Amino acid sequence: MARSRSSRPSRFWLFLPFILLILGIAGWSAWWSYAGKRVQASVDAWIVAERAKGATMEWSARSFGGYPFRFETTFENPVYKTADGAGWEGQKAMMVMQPWKLNHAMGFAPGHNVITDGAGIRNSIDLDRKGAVSFSWTKAGMQRVGLQTGEATALLRGEEYGFSNLSLNFAPRPESPDDLMVAIQWDKLTIPKAPSGAPYLGTEFGPSRMIGEITKFYPAYKRTGGNARKIYDHLPDAGSSVTIAQLVMDWGPLKLAGKADVSFAGGRGNGSFGLRIDDAEALRTAMQAAGKWTMQEQAAVATLETASANDGFLMFIVVDSMVFLGPIQLFALPPATP
Repeated sequence: MARSRSSRPSRFWLFLPFILLILGIAGWSAWWSYAGKRVQASVDAWIVAERAKGATMEWSARSFGGYPFRFETTFENPVYKTADGAGWEGQKAMMVMQPWKLNHAMGFAPGHNVITDGAGIRNSIDLDRKGAVSFSWTKAGMQRVGLQTGEATALLRGEEYGFSNLSLNFAPRPESPDDLMVAIQWDKLTIPKAPSGAPYLGTEFGPSRMIGEITKFYPAYKRTGGNARKIYDHLPDAGSSVTIAQLVMDWGPLKLAGKADVSFAGGRGNGSFGLRIDDAEALRTAMQAAGKWTMQEQAAVATLETASANDGFLMFIVVDSMVFLGPIQLFALPPATP
C-alpha cells in the first residue's frame, strides 16, 4: 500500500540548521559592515582633529579589513608630527578592534620606528609583531593603557637597549579615578653599560616587576600641562602619595625586593620604604671580585643581609623629605621644582 504524502517526514527540520547558519552569517556580515564604517569614521575624525591642532599626518597607503572577527586599519609608511616638531615615523601602523568590544583597541608598529622629540633628537626602536599598545575606555574616559614590546631593541640618545617582554600597564583605580595603578615587568632588560660605581652588577636585568599606585595622579598630571616628565614636581601640589606594593629586581648578583609608602604635602615627603636582598653570598662574592669591598660596603651588605632574614626588610623613614636609617640621616629626596 502506498504511503501518503502527509505521512512522510518533513525535510524542513533537515534544512533548518543550514537556513539559520546562512541567516546568522548574513546578519553578522551586515553588523560587521555597519560597525566597520563607524570605526573608519572614528579614525577619520581623529585624523581631522589632530590636523586641526597643527599636526602633520601622512602615509603611502591605507587599508581596512579583518573580516569576520576583527576590524583592522593599516597605514603603510606612516608619519606623524606635532606642531612643535616632535613626531614618529614607522614602516607600518595597525589599529585592531573586535566587533564585540568597541571600547578597546590595540596598536601595532612592527619594524623600525623613529621617534623625534621637540628638541629634534631622534631615537629609534625596532619591534617584532608581539609589540603592541592597548587602550580601553568608557564614556568617563580612559580606563587602561598597556604596552608590551615582545623582543625589541632601542637606540636612545646614541645608546642601545634591549627588551624582552617588557610590559607596562596603567589604569585609574575604579573606585577612585584620580588615582593611577601601575604595573611594570620584563623578562630581560639590557642596558648599554654597568654603573661606574658598581661594575659587578653587569648590563643585564633578569625577570623583574614593580606594582604600585600614585594617588591623585591625574590632578598632578594636569598641573604639568601634559608633560609627564614633570609629574614628580607636582605631586606635592596635588597632595599625592606613592605606594610600591611590590618591587622585585634581578640585576646580576643583586636580588633585590622593596616596598614603599610616601605621601607628599607642602612640598615635602613623609613615609617609609624598605629593602631586602636574597642570596647575599652571590652579591658579596661579585663585589669582592670587582674590588668593591670597602668597610662601608661590607657594612651595607651585612646590614641588609641581617634585616632580610625571615623575609624581613631594612626600613628607612622619610621625615620632611629627609631619609633616616634609625637615627642616622642619610640623604634628602630630590626637591620638587614646579
